[in-house]
Amino acid sequence: MSEAIKKLYPVSMSKLEEVLGKENLESISKYLHAYDGTANTIKPVAKNITIYLMARATDRLIIRSEGEDDIILSQIKGETSPTIVFRKLKAVILRNFMELMRNIWGRYGSNIKKEIYRDESYDFYNKCSISPGIAGEGRGVMHGRCMKCPVDVLMGATSAGTSYNLSSRLIGESFYALSADYERLTSNAVDEVTYTTIMLTERREEERREEEKREEERTGALFTETFVKPGTMFVGKTVLFMPSPTELLYTLWLLTRQIRVGARTSIWGSLSITPVVVVADLYEVGSSYEAAEEAFGVKDEAKVREKVVNYVRGVSYVTAAQTIEVTADIINEIRKVDVLDEKLAKELWRNAKDYVSGVDSYIKSE
Repeated sequence: MSEAIKKLYPVSMSKLEEVLGKENLESISKYLHAYDGTANTIKPVAKNITIYLMARATDRLIIRSEGEDDIILSQIKGETSPTIVFRKLKAVILRNFMELMRNIWGRYGSNIKKEIYRDESYDFYNKCSISPGIAGEGRGVMHGRCMKCPVDVLMGATSAGTSYNLSSRLIGESFYALSADYERLTSNAVDEVTYTTIMLTERREEERREEEKREEERTGALFTETFVKPGTMFVGKTVLFMPSPTELLYTLWLLTRQIRVGARTSIWGSLSITPVVVVADLYEVGSSYEAAEEAFGVKDEAKVREKVVNYVRGVSYVTAAQTIEVTADIINEIRKVDVLDEKLAKELWRNAKDYVSGVDSYIKSE
């Protein structure tokens, strides 16, 4: 195991050992990366950790992305498979990660500024946002990204105010349903204000223009929506490129939970996601589509897990580290990780600061 890894990430390595086990951690450690603020540490190196995931719809889902249809369909073994494009999932993970970092900044922001950034003017709350502008010159334009925080460093960001852009080091592939479990439902149109079929409208009377009155009109419109059924199983994958130990730990935590991925996250469905297998290698291993082909038609979670693990073992290269099956014990340990722990959080923010320092050093050396 690299001495630099041990020195720079003592808290994260200790937590990863608790989560994965000593033998598993040692097997993948050569594919973990250390960022120390120098130009050499940010140059691309063949180090990838592929995480296969299993997901289960825990409510009716509308998984619209672009276009007219409520769900995206793919073909697997001649059958239709509802598909969640990775862009949608990444957007959810990005927002969850941003919210988590704001919570951490609220607790330890003043110390992080003093001890890590040594810049009292840096304010993560006000300098980093993923909200689009809604008025004036900022209409439709993303608000500023700080280009310094753990979110931007891992998930990627662009800004006109810096001399560099940050490529995303968290990439992935679509999540494919293992069955054609979707349904079409026809309903009455519901008013967005009253949540009833009574729609409030304002109408000016022709005879008395000086007065306005509200009239209640019952809607008669019908509409049809297509939902993925609750209980539908999905298989997908994500890949971490040159991940540090702390980035791997936080990513595993973010990927072991309930998320909302519907067309409107407030009402259109949730998804329970769980890591199934982790494999570290020079490059990413396998594809989520091929894994879904292997497991298609299987509805039992234990059997889906078995199919995916066997698939990954079958496509792994000789250069791959030990394939880590994410057991129930590992999942329980992931959930026990206190991501709000001050020492762990500071290690994550120091990693981001050193990454950006490496980028600056690289630019200046050219």
